[in-house]
Amino acid sequence: MKILLVSYYPLPYAGGIWTVVSNLQQKLLSLGHQVDLFSQRPDLSGYRMHHLDHGMMLEAMRPKIMARMNVECPYHHQHSIIQKAEIYRLNFEMTLREYGLESYDIIHAQDVTAAQIIGTMKPAHIPLVTSAHGSLTKEIFLVLKSVYPQLSEHSILTGRDFKYYQKLEEQGYKGSKYIHTQSRWMKSQIEVDFRVPPSKVISYPLGIHNKQIGTPVSKRGQKKILIFSGRVIYLKGITFLLEALSQVNMVREDWDCLIVGDGDYLPAAKALARRLQLNDRVSFLGHMQSMESILAQGDVLIQPSLQDTQPLSVVEGQLAGLPAIVSDAAGLPEMIQNGLNGLIVPTGDVRSLKNAIVELLNDDDRRCRMGHAAVAWANERWTLDAMVSQTLALYKRALS
Repeated sequence: MKILLVSYYPLPYAGGIWTVVSNLQQKLLSLGHQVDLFSQRPDLSGYRMHHLDHGMMLEAMRPKIMARMNVECPYHHQHSIIQKAEIYRLNFEMTLREYGLESYDIIHAQDVTAAQIIGTMKPAHIPLVTSAHGSLTKEIFLVLKSVYPQLSEHSILTGRDFKYYQKLEEQGYKGSKYIHTQSRWMKSQIEVDFRVPPSKVISYPLGIHNKQIGTPVSKRGQKKILIFSGRVIYLKGITFLLEALSQVNMVREDWDCLIVGDGDYLPAAKALARRLQLNDRVSFLGHMQSMESILAQGDVLIQPSLQDTQPLSVVEGQLAGLPAIVSDAAGLPEMIQNGLNGLIVPTGDVRSLKNAIVELLNDDDRRCRMGHAAVAWANERWTLDAMVSQTLALYKRALS
């Protein structure tokens, strides 16, 4: 098959999606398929086909983009969030039209925005499948809530910004022949919120190269290492993590926390850590190409997200033998056997998160048992071969 993988967002980029997409592409290539990848450039300067490494740069296209916006949607100029999204969306569309889609057997969008654009321009005979790695409208709602704290939830839900993304997500699903989700939660959201037939939504987990990084060790009397890995953004629950760690610090001092990742919330997170007097406990390490050395030091992984479907940080942590403490948001509870290989706490509940951290710090033997259970669970569930096999089955179903 000749396959096109497409992302509206930049690739390579810090985060689990790049790991998934690059692993999928390499595995499909090894099986004899031709696989091209189209995405935004990491510096946001334009879109490109990766194997050609050239495309139409955003600044060169800006006059044409603004001319189209003036005709098609002049009101977008009054809304900076929508205007920026539309500029990228039109840059995506115009660049991809230059490459053409006619030679592909199937197109696999890695987000609903890419699906929405492709659905309006692809040849009718080429099927489009979409991997919904997260709920766009629910994430946008939380972002808008943090950007405009003075607005009521009703005002956000009925506002133009939210409605723009809601329509975009609806159109993306409508234009897809099949939709892949990683969690039962996400499957249910799509079917209920967007009235998509259940037969159109196929659920199976993401997988990566299952390379065990370490063996759980009981560190009696030693300082314990807590790890957060992911984009440092509001949606990942960094604020609640730091507030919980401030409470942990009042009862135990034999721990450090490593925060690995970059994001637009990083300056605010560092400032909050200083205010909470956590400078000696919390280290911000920035983005790292490989997590192996960090995870090998770790004792507990913490993922307190407000919205997450199947973060690969939890997968990698489990493969490293770390029990995970996760929030009960979205698809996260499906990744954990509560009390067996990790703990689940209510989303945004600082006290419960603090209690869970202390619980695992207090019991070395239990934490070690949970780590062994996490490895076994991860090796069974998060395999690249299984993900690729199910993806190929989805392609064949879409082509039939």
